[in-house]
Amino acid sequence: MSVCGSRKSRRKHCNYKIPSSDFLFVNKQTSISNPVNIVKNKLCISTWNVTSLVSNSSKLYQLEKSFDEYGLELLGVTETHMPGSGNQTLGNGAVLMFSGRADGVRRSGVGIILSKKMKNSLISYTPVSDRVMTARLHSKHINISVTVVYAPTEDAEPGTKDAFHRELNDVQSELPAHDIKLVLGDFNARVGRDNKAHPGVIGTHSYHMESNDNGKRMLDFCAMHQLTIGVTLFEHKDIHKTTWRSPNGQTVTQIDHICISKRWSHSLLDVRSMRGADINTTHYLVRGYVSVKLKCPEKRKKSARMPALEYLRDRTKNNEYSNKIAEKFNDCQDLHSENRPLEEKWKDLKEAICDVSFDVLGERSRKQKAEHLSKETKELLKERGEIKKLPITDDNRSKYSRINGLVRQSCKKDDNSWAARVAGELEEAAKQGQQREYSNSYQ
Repeated sequence: MSVCGSRKSRRKHCNYKIPSSDFLFVNKQTSISNPVNIVKNKLCISTWNVTSLVSNSSKLYQLEKSFDEYGLELLGVTETHMPGSGNQTLGNGAVLMFSGRADGVRRSGVGIILSKKMKNSLISYTPVSDRVMTARLHSKHINISVTVVYAPTEDAEPGTKDAFHRELNDVQSELPAHDIKLVLGDFNARVGRDNKAHPGVIGTHSYHMESNDNGKRMLDFCAMHQLTIGVTLFEHKDIHKTTWRSPNGQTVTQIDHICISKRWSHSLLDVRSMRGADINTTHYLVRGYVSVKLKCPEKRKKSARMPALEYLRDRTKNNEYSNKIAEKFNDCQDLHSENRPLEEKWKDLKEAICDVSFDVLGERSRKQKAEHLSKETKELLKERGEIKKLPITDDNRSKYSRINGLVRQSCKKDDNSWAARVAGELEEAAKQGQQREYSNSYQ
């Protein structure tokens, strides 16, 4: 089947039925049943080489802003420089899952970010190495397997490239055969336009005429695993095809890609680079849309109110609480009745304890997360982002570089202020014996 049709014809045929498949929900910790809620029928997928998320404190803030501004729902990030593996919740409610080097060195690294709504569709994720990780998601009819990759550069040793592609092929081969496959990331691969030599793998709208060595390896990988390179399918201006620009602005290439299973390639609605997204990287955000309906578990109930039990460390409050409990227990004659069922007695006792706890101790307040970045830093980031959207000229590059230096200086001041504030609050908490509560609030 040809996948090189026009955008208009592709949109027309993207709603065909997908064969049903059994769900494989493996999250045993939450004991949530199979999902029942349809999230939406058009999924926004993307990939971005962010060139470190740990170089300064503004990186995650910029990532959150761009994630919301461009309506992203699934973002594969590469070159994160985050060591180890794990996950963390971002300020906008999205979840970042990352996989980095095990030796603690801050190099390479990959990650997957799911939006606040979409993270409920997650089945599981697997951090494979600092260059490959996978995740699995529920959808309405068939599950989705996502692979994020960060390939060695074109100048890397052939042995390094071979080892990477062996690992990638092994990982891709182990994914469930019936899943929709999405492969995102920085392949460092220039792909040509010879779609006759690779039918179904590439279209006719690649930016490059010829493939480099990494491009040939990528074409072989996609042919082996029945994948289509999405960015080559859609007709766009050249400025919306390129994904990397050299620091001097003289060289542009198309090396970041979004691939999808060849069988579902007509569900891919569009892929293009978004040049306005700013995170101080030489790579552009690559965004695409897939016609698919995700499912997520039923909404969980809101967390119950909790009394401020930490006040029991105060001797005065402790004595008042004990006296109130004793009075309440003595006043409840029904608790002493032998004719009432045990379940009713327990219910009344529980309600009495809860009433006294809230009356004496009050409700535990939810501590708002303190802003790490100052207003001045955010204004500088906004100004830098506006410059990023201007035409690329020597003058604009000079302005961007100047503002970027001010951002780094301002971030360093914010980091020092934040560290001093945390140290002061921790010292105060230690005096009151509340180190545990304070520590938990910052985890």
